[in-house]
Amino acid sequence: MTNVSHRMSVGPLPPLLHDEQKAFIKLLNIPLIMKIPSNSKFDQKFVHTTGERWEFKRLGVKHVYIFNIGCIYLNKLLKYVTIKYAYEHSAPLTDTLFHCVRRFLSSSELNDNASLNNLEKEAMCNNADVQAHYVVKSVIRSLFRIGFPGFEINHYQKLNFLKTPAQVNNFLKYEDIENIMPSHLKYLIVRRLAEFSTKEGLVSLSNNELKCLVILGLCYSTGMRSSQFSMLHGSSVLMVSHNKSSGLARYEILMPIAKQQKITGDLSRVAIPYEVGRLVDEYKTRNAIGEGDQLFVSVTSDLSPELHRLLNEALKFIQSDEFKADLAKNKVFPPRITIYDFRHNIGHSMAMRGASAEEIAHILGHTSIVAAKHYISATPELALLKHKALGSNPIWLKMIGLMMSGYSVEENDWSGKVVNGVLGSKLVLKVGGCERKQEQCHLSKVRSCYGCFYFRPFTDLEKHKEVLNIITNELINQIEVSQISGNHVNPLIDTVTCTKHEVQMVINRISGGLL
Repeated sequence: MTNVSHRMSVGPLPPLLHDEQKAFIKLLNIPLIMKIPSNSKFDQKFVHTTGERWEFKRLGVKHVYIFNIGCIYLNKLLKYVTIKYAYEHSAPLTDTLFHCVRRFLSSSELNDNASLNNLEKEAMCNNADVQAHYVVKSVIRSLFRIGFPGFEINHYQKLNFLKTPAQVNNFLKYEDIENIMPSHLKYLIVRRLAEFSTKEGLVSLSNNELKCLVILGLCYSTGMRSSQFSMLHGSSVLMVSHNKSSGLARYEILMPIAKQQKITGDLSRVAIPYEVGRLVDEYKTRNAIGEGDQLFVSVTSDLSPELHRLLNEALKFIQSDEFKADLAKNKVFPPRITIYDFRHNIGHSMAMRGASAEEIAHILGHTSIVAAKHYISATPELALLKHKALGSNPIWLKMIGLMMSGYSVEENDWSGKVVNGVLGSKLVLKVGGCERKQEQCHLSKVRSCYGCFYFRPFTDLEKHKEVLNIITNELINQIEVSQISGNHVNPLIDTVTCTKHEVQMVINRISGGLL
């Protein structure tokens, strides 16, 4: 155990919690069991969470967690973050890292300033424990996201600009970025926004669901701050062109500058996806919002918490019915993301695509390029190479996230809609069934099906292998064209790579009897 780990594993008496924090912890739901992901029949699959001592074996190692901080509220909070970490990372904490988290909760003052200062101070030590740093950082991020009292959501962005320990393995840095906004979550958001922006999809939405999706779409496509949302009005989002024959339109948002040294009223003109524009148009129509009317009116004294609540309602709404059923049974945790996660996702994504500091600053609504330079300098290029080699999700959790297609069925037993399509100039027939609720599918047939939870793949492996071969050849062609043209950060490579892995996951699951 390193010196830092030792300092984090033993310490003084637990800090005092104020009444609001105690009341918050009291309302936390703790699942009765913690699932332990493993593909070995010799490993324990779960551990009961009611006792003070959790003991289980995984990968030949015995793990023991002791919950005896001396405060029932902190013990419950420790259980919560321990289970949440295992759920989000598809692997439980090691004993050493569990003690690090235990030490953090029991010895630090539980508020954002103290926690962030202590975390950065530990990072600057010569013998800083790199893994402990990122685990504790993950716990602090969870406290922000669940709205734990003392962790002001408007201070959340400070977490992304903390100094990190010196390290040889830059992949940890990328993994930290990927954990903030997992790739599979981004693909899910895109697909669901496209689904509900259709005429049939818009009709199916209630007013509250529509508002939630509008906020989700604007967060995802612009990364605006809460203060910028408060300045939007009816004419801030406008249609700038429309093709009558195709029905497609181009939308832009006049985005207020996030931070200004002096008040100028300058606006940043940023293009937004057609699907988000359709949702905003419907939102304005239903609520009779005029050009000069405020787009988002706060029903409370502070718009920021309200936006975060609606954002997370949207994240729950776009999940599959199976996930919602597990959520109702308290088997899984609800997804928790903040507005600032989307903001930093845009900054990091643009930096990884080779965007200039000026371009990043323009999209984020900055008047200077200071923050944009930070995103560029923080881009972990070594990790990006591994990211390319392994697909878009290098962590097992993200591989689980790609398992979004539904159960497999026999072709002869299927009586619903059948998936056919053209892929790589080849006609691909009957790869699976579709249980989509809408009559019209807005996605590319076959290509987009393997990452859709309405898809019911047929058990004929040869058809799926044919799809995999076509996608693989397409990926090779994309790489060759990108190299010849000098476009080494072609975003289509990531898209095709993700599709390839989605197809591969379906093949693996059918051949392994997991579907």
